[in-house]
Amino acid sequence: MRNTHLRFLAALPFVFLFLLSDPSNAQVRFDRVENVAVEIAGTPMQNPWSGGINYPLTSSLDMDGDGRKDLFVFDRFNNRVSCFLNTGSTNVVTAWQYAPEMVQRFPPINKWALFYDYNCDGKEDLFMLSSLFPSGIAAWRNDYTQGTGLQFTLVNPFMRETFAGFPTNIFASAVSIPAFADVDSDGDMDIIGYNSVPDGRFIYHRNLSMDNYGTCDSLVYEWASACWGNFALQVGGANEVGCFHCPCRVGRPTEEPNPVLEPAYDPSDAARRDDTISSIYLLDLDGDNDMDALIGDISSYNTLMVHNGGTQFSAEMDTQDVSFPSYDLAAVFNGFHAHSYIDLDNDGKRDMLFAPNENENRQGMWWYKNTATDPNPTFSYRSSDFLVGGMIDVGEAAVPVPFDYDSDGLLDLIVGGSIFQNPPQANKNSLWLFRNKGTATQPAYELITDDLAGISALNLVAPLAATFGDLDADGDADMIIGADDGKLYFFNNSAGAGNPCSFQLAFPNYMGIDVGNTATPQLVDINRDGLHDLLIGEKSATINYFKNIGTAASAFYSNLPDNDTLGGILLQSQGYVEGYTVPFFYDTAGTRRLAVSNMGGNVYFYDNIDGNLNGTFRLLDSLYNKPESSRIKFNVSVNGGDINGDGFVDLVLGQASGGLQLWYQYNPTAGVPALEEPAVSFIAFPNPARDEVRVSFNHLSGKGTEQLEVTDIAGRVLYRSRVNAEQMVISTTEWASGLYLLRLVSETASRSMKLRVQH
Repeated sequence: MRNTHLRFLAALPFVFLFLLSDPSNAQVRFDRVENVAVEIAGTPMQNPWSGGINYPLTSSLDMDGDGRKDLFVFDRFNNRVSCFLNTGSTNVVTAWQYAPEMVQRFPPINKWALFYDYNCDGKEDLFMLSSLFPSGIAAWRNDYTQGTGLQFTLVNPFMRETFAGFPTNIFASAVSIPAFADVDSDGDMDIIGYNSVPDGRFIYHRNLSMDNYGTCDSLVYEWASACWGNFALQVGGANEVGCFHCPCRVGRPTEEPNPVLEPAYDPSDAARRDDTISSIYLLDLDGDNDMDALIGDISSYNTLMVHNGGTQFSAEMDTQDVSFPSYDLAAVFNGFHAHSYIDLDNDGKRDMLFAPNENENRQGMWWYKNTATDPNPTFSYRSSDFLVGGMIDVGEAAVPVPFDYDSDGLLDLIVGGSIFQNPPQANKNSLWLFRNKGTATQPAYELITDDLAGISALNLVAPLAATFGDLDADGDADMIIGADDGKLYFFNNSAGAGNPCSFQLAFPNYMGIDVGNTATPQLVDINRDGLHDLLIGEKSATINYFKNIGTAASAFYSNLPDNDTLGGILLQSQGYVEGYTVPFFYDTAGTRRLAVSNMGGNVYFYDNIDGNLNGTFRLLDSLYNKPESSRIKFNVSVNGGDINGDGFVDLVLGQASGGLQLWYQYNPTAGVPALEEPAVSFIAFPNPARDEVRVSFNHLSGKGTEQLEVTDIAGRVLYRSRVNAEQMVISTTEWASGLYLLRLVSETASRSMKLRVQH
């Protein structure tokens, strides 16, 4: 590589590795499960436990080296990555197999992710919003080898170009996602982007790699035009072209004459003239070797196609299709559209995916099959639920509870969810019932209803968190729902013992309890007095304890908590005052434990609970799954039960994107071999530390793939670094006195230890 436009920065190799089950703490181990069957209306789901998808940006690349293009899906709704391996099937339903193990191979994604093979080595490289420069683009090179597998190297933390003789960043933002394509057909990757103030026009950033070096492997750009294609979108709401052959003086004067028909384009008045926020995707729709454009708009329901009547050297947009593809079923749905041109059915021709960037949370991926040729495509509508139709997806804010609804001895699944409906431009917030039709040891689920007990008619605001327990000693389990308003809703079960449940709303403001926002209750006898107490998580990151001061036949709770910070737990996410805690207390080997999730995408495990309800619980470990985490929305919820009948409590996790994950607790007697102890190890000293701590490593792999991370007791990451030496020194002067967790992650396992800092 000759130049990446930032010669002073060395390339930073990055391999993101994590282990979901930590053998360094055998007390807490859960393994992810994908093979439990789920069906809807008699049709088996291909990837039921893949977590749901709402606002996807979809790209294709070969992740596993088998020569087939796999799917990378970044959900902008909750900043979550999903990977699907290509099985080679020509059936679009069975062609894609969910592969959560591939997620760790990608660096943390910032706001958006798109792939393009910029250096022409046959491997798609990764581009995202820069984490160092908030209005720039970061470039990661795909360095896949058979020996190392998929890995990425940061080659440019913020891409730059030359404008009027001076270097400047290539603008992008969280909502202004550029298009990457070879616009002038010279073999290198150009960029079509936006002005920092939206103005309905598109900027052409031309790559000079072929011009300067005769090869495509560099990222050297110049500002070529502020008005690529000489067109502008209509000012205001509608997603259509406002003018063709528009005047423009910014860029190369010889290429952009300034007719006297209109005043010259002046970006300083753009905000007064236009509120356009758009998405743009480039492809050649008519086989004439120049780039046409597909455009979505934040306030419109359509995809706009703008045809390029010029050449690859001088784009000149001349016609539009405001309901693309108007020759078939137009892609019309709420939320400005994202587009992907990918072969989805392995027929050698790329198809079209349309997806929302906001609002829509159920019809997330519209598939149009290419019925013509790859260089001159024709798109024919096939479905509005590509991938999504093969997974459990309740819209958003999935909150699951394993519960025996029909009294057959098997745990069914009750899932709170929220589906956006258009019309009437509103969310349907309800409970979904998945009946377990399997056996005690081999569960299998089928959807019975998406509106259990007619909950949607109450217009409760999601997330809806249900919990169950017999509060009136009549032999059946009643239901309490926590809602976003912080209140509880009590439903009496009139079915009687041994019958399928029949719930009726009895008390809409149960006991006058109000925890503020986002009540996530659990009924559990926390003090072991034989009565169901109420433990309620909430938006402000704590767990509230309401002691049952009634009787078995008549539960009663004060409207104020007995302890509003149970266990001393405060799980705020880094950079936020919120935490959205969801508690799940359970027993294992006669010991009470707590699994609690938060908006940071993590589940934390605590013990030292029995007899310590006024004290501080002990943090044991966490189910750390950062590549699928979220930092800005109500994300992971947790609940559980013995789903596979092995005597161990299993976990079901709900995702903000509406899907579920299933985790079985490790059963050491099930004949499954334990994970081998990794050779790599480390020690930290002094411990306690004051100003610094030295970490010494043994038996490193030598590949540079190990990573050290330090988190505080709330799970906030304070330090993370790739391990490239046998010893490293970490300053602790800025850390508060207290307990911290050091975790060393290798290719095969992880090790952790506690560190105390005392100033």
